[in-house]
Amino acid sequence: MNENETRNSYIFYGRRKGRSLSKSCQLALIEGVKYLIKKEELSNIVNTEKRIILEIGFGDGKNLINSARINTNALYIGADPFLNTTARCLHKLLKYNLNNVVIWPDDVRKILKYFPRKSISEIKILFPDPWPKKKHQNRRLIQDEFLKTIGSIMKNEGTITIATDEDRLKRWILEKFQKYKNFEWEAKCSKDWQSRPIDCYETKYEFKSIIQKRNPSWFVFKKK
Repeated sequence: MNENETRNSYIFYGRRKGRSLSKSCQLALIEGVKYLIKKEELSNIVNTEKRIILEIGFGDGKNLINSARINTNALYIGADPFLNTTARCLHKLLKYNLNNVVIWPDDVRKILKYFPRKSISEIKILFPDPWPKKKHQNRRLIQDEFLKTIGSIMKNEGTITIATDEDRLKRWILEKFQKYKNFEWEAKCSKDWQSRPIDCYETKYEFKSIIQKRNPSWFVFKKK
């Protein structure tokens, strides 16, 4: 590995693969390869008049799929490093034969620099890994450098929506965005951050948090 590769690499914490894949998911990884993108292809993919929505950590794809089915004129880019969730999402994409979704099956930080400036209309990060322990806080996705990078690729007045049910991550998100002045928190009252936005759909993570009596919060920030 040369010096540039070392400098541009990212450490991924956690497992990339969980339980054995079902036969349908194994087949989806083969038949759904048409949805997978390479980082070198991004500049051509986003060269469009359509609204482009980037969902980071799409899980089983429930929000991504539902959004794409409703908003057929928008282009959705889903990024998720986990093989199992990618396979389940591809299975659904094939089921509904969607043609306005592409998938990056890896760490989103590896492709952010390939997006043209001011090309993304929306970013959604729903229930990211909170890494709640203080010693692990540097593993969280929301970091100073991350905000600078997404700030450069988002359109003016573009929005980023982040959901979490972990109190320490809630404070962390607000502190980071308060420090980075190019984004403005859209909340006008408590209801704004206590209720899921109308353009987001319930995921299994939100459902689980409600069952376990944790309170999800929804933070929507607009780029100035």
